[in-house]
Amino acid sequence: MKNIKRICGNCKLYDPSQNQCSVIVIHEGQKLNIPVDAEDDCFFEQEYFDPTTKAMENFNEIKEIKMWVEDEAGNKTSGNGVVKIEVPDEIDIEN
Repeated sequence: MKNIKRICGNCKLYDPSQNQCSVIVIHEGQKLNIPVDAEDDCFFEQEYFDPTTKAMENFNEIKEIKMWVEDEAGNKTSGNGVVKIEVPDEIDIEN
């Protein structure tokens, strides 16, 4: 089995035209993309310093929330329609 180096340039989520990771991070209600270079190690597999907790943290608790828009026929669209959200069971969302 071939071992692929876990760097941004080898990842399908890397956007070389923008030099950023396509994974969206929601921070304080804003959608952010992390700026990266092709040679960077995967950010989400590393530890980072959290200034709030003043400790080294990791991303083991990342959960995926899927969002898309559907037209009246129930087909995905990039135009106007109904926003659909798929949330993992372990995440509580208040309405």
